[in-house]
Amino acid sequence: MIVGVDLAGSEKRPTGIAFLDQTVQTCLLFTDEEILSVCEGAELVAIDAPLSLPKKGGLRKGDRRLIEMGFRVFPPLFSGMRLLTRRGMRLAAKLRRKTEVIEIHPRTSGLILFETDKKTELLKKLRKIWPLRNPSEHEIDAVLAALTGKLYLEGKTRKVGNIVIPQITSRAGQPFGKDLKDRLP
Repeated sequence: MIVGVDLAGSEKRPTGIAFLDQTVQTCLLFTDEEILSVCEGAELVAIDAPLSLPKKGGLRKGDRRLIEMGFRVFPPLFSGMRLLTRRGMRLAAKLRRKTEVIEIHPRTSGLILFETDKKTELLKKLRKIWPLRNPSEHEIDAVLAALTGKLYLEGKTRKVGNIVIPQITSRAGQPFGKDLKDRLP
């Protein structure tokens, strides 16, 4: 089983969770204890949160590279991201004792896989794969995290710094857009 986590910066706000096996199930959780409990026994946990700090400055190598590629990310030390970054690093450290953990960015995954980052469009496209009922935006991001995790296990991703993203290809196997192709390393 793969667990996708759209982590909230605080235990007072909902964290989206997606369990991916043959199908997808989602839920919202709040506490670190709840999150750690449901991730127990997972083959992989894919987390939407910064899981490391920049070596210097405000951006990590992967953040900088994604921005250069045309994707929008927030720096881990940006005022609204500090709590999320600390929580993500703390949870990842505990989870890594028993399972593999990767950092993902669902907005980037949505743009690469479905050519949109709009939640209503993503939900329509995800429903063509799995019968999702009425997931929250956090659960949608958790599904994208789990899907990115599945692609990671299948060798269909690449790392940009510490961030795992799907391979950038269209259905025809060509990179999306000439501009994006030209900016890839």
